[in-house]
Amino acid sequence: MDAIALPLLSEAPQLLPGVRFEPIVSPRSSALARAARRATNRLEQFARDSLMAGVIRAEGLGPAAFAAEIDRARALNLRFDRDILPRVAAAAVPIPPPPGAPAAFGASEWFRPKGNDAPVGLVFHVHGGGFICTRSPRVNKLVARFAAAAGAAVYAPSYRLAPEHPAPAAAEDVAQALRWAHARFPGEPIIALAESAGAAVLLAALQALRDAGEQLPVAIVLLSPFVDLTLQSLSVITASLTGGSTFTMASMALAARFYRGTLPATDPRVSPLFGSFERFPPMLIHTSKGDILHDDTLNLAERVRETRGTLSVRVWEDDGHAWERMNGPQARRSIELAADFMRLHFGTVR
Repeated sequence: MDAIALPLLSEAPQLLPGVRFEPIVSPRSSALARAARRATNRLEQFARDSLMAGVIRAEGLGPAAFAAEIDRARALNLRFDRDILPRVAAAAVPIPPPPGAPAAFGASEWFRPKGNDAPVGLVFHVHGGGFICTRSPRVNKLVARFAAAAGAAVYAPSYRLAPEHPAPAAAEDVAQALRWAHARFPGEPIIALAESAGAAVLLAALQALRDAGEQLPVAIVLLSPFVDLTLQSLSVITASLTGGSTFTMASMALAARFYRGTLPATDPRVSPLFGSFERFPPMLIHTSKGDILHDDTLNLAERVRETRGTLSVRVWEDDGHAWERMNGPQARRSIELAADFMRLHFGTVR
């Protein structure tokens, strides 16, 4: 696919149908920094694969040992994916959920911009976590930053997790939460946001809602989406072998196996890439050539192109997976650019 230079979406009067690519020019890391990052990636790959090996061994010891090891993996994720901005003044603040908010699958998170008691629009966030883990402190910080940047409220529901609840349980929960949000806030524009594995859950839920003739969000934003659990793309293979990612094909395959349960990896309820994107709202994807899941975005773009849908893809050159969770300049830039797209669809372009 050829990259097509575009103006910033906040400067565009409207989004025309079609698939467009916008390369993002950013400073390239030094050779020393790249080498250090690759070494760090290798260490994280080793730790992640060792943790997954422990899960596999525990599975053979029986349900109790398996459940204990899954709980240990979740606890480690919460410990190491901690808030990286504890001293930064919050630009958004948590708010209590409105009456009747679904809470059957765990606590939801609600945010609004600090000092703004009447935000316009609602961002509906679906978290990643490899289908196994719940929202981490770092993801909650990401959600709050989007609330502030978009000038909108954010609703981040929970969903049932694998392996206890394989697909399509998570997508069913997200569909139920979105259905409730539309009923609770009639007339309020809702934009769906998801990162990593949350994209698979979100898109599967939206495909089910669309097939049932139900209301969809006005737009969709995806960050480093994971939408193909067959793991056959070249970026998955190369990043796993070269140390270009903190993930490996082995650890991702195990997460995919837990999530899909008895369903084949090509089932759209598992891998929405293989579903239809007919009658989908406009989408924006942020991806990086350095991400192990970069090809998921390219393949998703082809699927949207086939249906003559509307998709804009911003491609970073030298960043990793879901880098928006960090606090570097490119993370802040990505959030601001995505917020431009959100405000465009909320009708609040500055």
